[in-house]
Amino acid sequence: MIVELDFLDHWKTRLLSRLLDTETAPLHVIRLWAHCQTRKTNRFADWNPAILSAVCRWNGDAQEFWDAMLQTFCRSEDGCLIAHQWDEVNAGLICSWSNGAKGGRPKKPTGNPPVNPEPIPVNPDITRGVTYREEKIEKIDSSLPTPSVSDPELDSLRSRINKWFRRREGTDWQPAELKALKLVVKLKTSESDLQLLDARYETKNKYRRKDIMTLLNNWNTEIDRCKSGDDDSQQSLPIASAHKKQTDWMDSL
Repeated sequence: MIVELDFLDHWKTRLLSRLLDTETAPLHVIRLWAHCQTRKTNRFADWNPAILSAVCRWNGDAQEFWDAMLQTFCRSEDGCLIAHQWDEVNAGLICSWSNGAKGGRPKKPTGNPPVNPEPIPVNPDITRGVTYREEKIEKIDSSLPTPSVSDPELDSLRSRINKWFRRREGTDWQPAELKALKLVVKLKTSESDLQLLDARYETKNKYRRKDIMTLLNNWNTEIDRCKSGDDDSQQSLPIASAHKKQTDWMDSL
């Protein structure tokens, strides 16, 4: 039997408690529902106030209880007292009763299992003249990644850049970095330009690029900056010029 979660606070329950002037009213309704489950029906012919009061264990006025139940959880139809919507709420329970009357759940088949028409191979480890072990080794080999062909020029430049950025040799580069590095290798940078970059990054020039990806994306620009001399010595030129002007002014005295 199913009792809805909001049963105690449902408006019908609260109305019945008020009509009967007692908070125990829900207990009498549950006794009626239990009777429905026992009898496997929510329709009761030829019932009267006395019978309903006896089933629900109501000790007060039988007619008063009858009238209150008709206003809330019961209805009268064709001379029968019906527990209103009990069959709808407990539809699953009623369905189980119906299936039980038909014999319930079908029994598992008994007897010998069906014969498999397909013959079982005598030696399943050997197929097409190749052993199972050889097939397994072949699958493992095919699943391994194919090693990439080493490019000496690319490896040399990568090792050089690793030193510039204090990156440990053997550290894996990100795919985007490798892609940018391949584009730089195609530029065929001269050794003299690479030496300019060596000096710039090994001396930690404050205008150098701060990460590898930025350097690779601005490779030729960085070389041009090396050649134009945008380093600390260039920044000291205005100071030297001012010092020279001060000296010339003192010499004129």
